[in-house]
Amino acid sequence: MHLSQFAGDLVCQHCWKSQKAREWPAKGDYVPFFYQTEPGNYNLEMTCPNCGKKWYVVWDNDPGPILPLSF
Repeated sequence: MHLSQFAGDLVCQHCWKSQKAREWPAKGDYVPFFYQTEPGNYNLEMTCPNCGKKWYVVWDNDPGPILPLSF
């Protein structure tokens, strides 16, 4: 388990509501990332609890393995 500065304040790309990730890459805070509606090279799939649609947090470079977060 690890901590993230950014995983607790993500924005759905469909309804623009905030949500939190339950898991995050080990180096996810240190590798630039962006949000989009299609998966990318390295991505974390999110399902919005508000609208139910899928969207992605995407990294162009490898952010490391996906690990559970400790809040």
